[in-house]
Amino acid sequence: MKYVQVVQWSAERDGIRFEMLGDDQELHRFEVSAECAGALGAALAAEAEKLNGEGNQQFIRPTGMQTGRTEQGEPVLFLSLDGGTELPLVFKPESIGLILSELEGLMRAVQPGSQVRWR
Repeated sequence: MKYVQVVQWSAERDGIRFEMLGDDQELHRFEVSAECAGALGAALAAEAEKLNGEGNQQFIRPTGMQTGRTEQGEPVLFLSLDGGTELPLVFKPESIGLILSELEGLMRAVQPGSQVRWR
């Protein structure tokens, strides 16, 4: 099944609701909870990147990034994508130390002469 057109969508406090036309010419309705909205955004951004035709279809390549906080004070990282789309990544405050540690490890791994070991 392929969806050929978004007929209607709405964002509510508890999630995002879609009504889409399928290749079977039937209307299909589904809802994505607020907890899964970030994953949906990432998946949509990855699909949008595929349309660029650059051959790196499995990667999201941000053109910029900015940090901030949500209204609830949660740390957020906004990734700007080609075409102006922003992908907000919201983290738990206690995870920032781990994120920094992982990024520092990545920075060391990309230095000339280092070997990358994936877990």
